Amino acid sequence: MEPLIHFVAPFVALSLLGVELKKALPISLLAILPDLDALFMVHRSFTHSLAVLVAVALPVLVALHFYRPGAQRYFSLALFSISSHLALDLFDGYTPLLWPLYDQSLWIRTDLMAHIGSPPIFSIGAQVLTRPVVFSTFQSLDAPLFTGEGLILSLVMLSPFLIRAFLSRSRAAP
Repeated sequence: MEPLIHFVAPFVALSLLGVELKKALPISLLAILPDLDALFMVHRSFTHSLAVLVAVALPVLVALHFYRPGAQRYFSLALFSISSHLALDLFDGYTPLLWPLYDQSLWIRTDLMAHIGSPPIFSIGAQVLTRPVVFSTFQSLDAPLFTGEGLILSLVMLSPFLIRAFLSRSRAAP
């Protein structure tokens, strides 16, 4: 899935939860972190594992609880943001979500199809596919930063925030 959607989804969710936009923006950018593995010529590696994320985050959460309780909230929001990336990828292709606890990559495929005719027929599909986890390197990768569908979806999801920002600036202008 493209980085633009990985950013926009947690940004909108955090904003709807009441997180200030100035705080939601950098926290949502953290959702792109799992894809940094591509810079090392491997994709959907251990950076896409919820088990690894929890193993790294749990000691940090415990330490924050004792030493910086106020930061614990923002760290939890950051974990939500990063986890949203893993959830989105889980529905987009094989993801090593539970590695190293489970040696299979998971892909949840769902669809609802409609045949428009006489009579209309609906078919629903849901399956969990697995394949062995293999972290293989590549020589090059053509990765879309955004697509037309992702761009328009993101703009529609962001439009309430953009309209609110525009209206608040126009009211403040003399």
